[in-house]
Amino acid sequence: MNKVFYLLVIVSLFAGFGCDRSADKDSNSMALEEGTEYESLNQVDASPIPVTTTVITDSDDSKVDPETPVISGPTDEGGSPQPIIFSSTKDYASFSSTLDSAFQSAVDKEFSAISEKAGISVAVYTDGTVWTYATGEADTDVEMTIQTPLMVSSTSKTFLSALILTQIENGLYKLSDSLETVFSHHPDYPSFSPEKVNHNVTIEELLTMSSGMADFSKNMQGKSGSYKKPDWSPSDTINLIQSPPKNSGTFVYNDTNVVLLGIIAELYTGKPHSTLYRETFFNPLGITTNILPEEGIAWHKDLFSDQGNNFSVPRIAMPYTDVSTWGGSGFGNMIQTAPFGLGYYIGAVGRLRYACCGVISLPEHVALWSYELYRPNGSAISETTRTQLLNSFSETRIPPWAVPNESYGYLASKRTFDLGSSRIITAYGHPGGGGGYSSLMRYSPELDLSISILANSELSFKGSCGKEKPLNCMAKGIFTAYGDAEGGK
Repeated sequence: MNKVFYLLVIVSLFAGFGCDRSADKDSNSMALEEGTEYESLNQVDASPIPVTTTVITDSDDSKVDPETPVISGPTDEGGSPQPIIFSSTKDYASFSSTLDSAFQSAVDKEFSAISEKAGISVAVYTDGTVWTYATGEADTDVEMTIQTPLMVSSTSKTFLSALILTQIENGLYKLSDSLETVFSHHPDYPSFSPEKVNHNVTIEELLTMSSGMADFSKNMQGKSGSYKKPDWSPSDTINLIQSPPKNSGTFVYNDTNVVLLGIIAELYTGKPHSTLYRETFFNPLGITTNILPEEGIAWHKDLFSDQGNNFSVPRIAMPYTDVSTWGGSGFGNMIQTAPFGLGYYIGAVGRLRYACCGVISLPEHVALWSYELYRPNGSAISETTRTQLLNSFSETRIPPWAVPNESYGYLASKRTFDLGSSRIITAYGHPGGGGGYSSLMRYSPELDLSISILANSELSFKGSCGKEKPLNCMAKGIFTAYGDAEGGK
């Protein structure tokens, strides 16, 4: 089998990347296209991946000047990217040993019962107190630890909605502004065909996945072609849309909305969204991340075989999935089995994660983010912005992974957990999954408790708590243990 085939396979693996799929066991089914010719990856130029951003100099009809973005991660004296080091950045208090044991029991009960799994890492956080735990394997013969970085997947969307709402609060644009209004100065806007992109869609409709626009990820051939291109911009992803838009206002979960929001956030600041995240959230909160694609692995002619050895410290947990496509036996380590290296996975496929699901971090940092984002008086966003966010949920928007009474708002979902004894709590956050990873982030205002769970397998099975998936069952067990301890006091 040749690289053409593997391009199509990796495209199919990421067809729904970042979305916690509603299917149970068959989420890795391949939709391959045959008979299409591609140039060899080894014949492209050794050029970095440029991300197109623009600067609006003022609010009238001023000219828009393209600006080359700056990689925001650590660099050496010569400007070359250096690996991001993942570790705990603060000294936290500990929960009681009784709660520690109860939390671990809730995780182990689910994880031990799963047949297709690799590793898992969990953090529970409240008001300067944290519990962290990891088990399983991060790579072949490598244990998962609480310092092992993992893909945050679609939980990353919660950073983008907070950024967009903060920019709105700062007066850069309005929720009611249309694409025609906000993109009027963007040099790539003329390439957005009105037959594919509804120019009347508003910022709010994008935030609520209610634009009616088609999912760019359905363009399998176009996506596989984008992997081998030496040059790429987020606008190229929007131009992968193949189908005409439906009427706006109807909720359809897809990442076309998210890519457009990412372009807007960059357009009005002249900075890539990785820099915006660091300046607005990550640096003030002390959160360690690596953000794709900007802080990924730059395009080069040998990317297909790049092992990504200098990407992060520790090395990111490898994705585990069905590896039979590459001659393996059933479930296993994708990077070990497939003909491509980690560098290709991070550098080329990372383009599909733009603005949607490209954050890499530790559960400890994601749990802190959730706590500061959703709790009253949290420091991530202003009270005004938080009120907007928490009032954005509608019962008419039901995400594909929903349980009863779950609704969708501004790139976040709201649901309840029944903890028994007539105790029902609210939980805000976002799940994620695909491409060999899964994630869950939830904050309960009643318990003032935040949970982040990251895994390097998709865990698309039902858990022990009925129709729920394993990560939800783990969260329910943790919430229940904390509630039983009367708030952990």
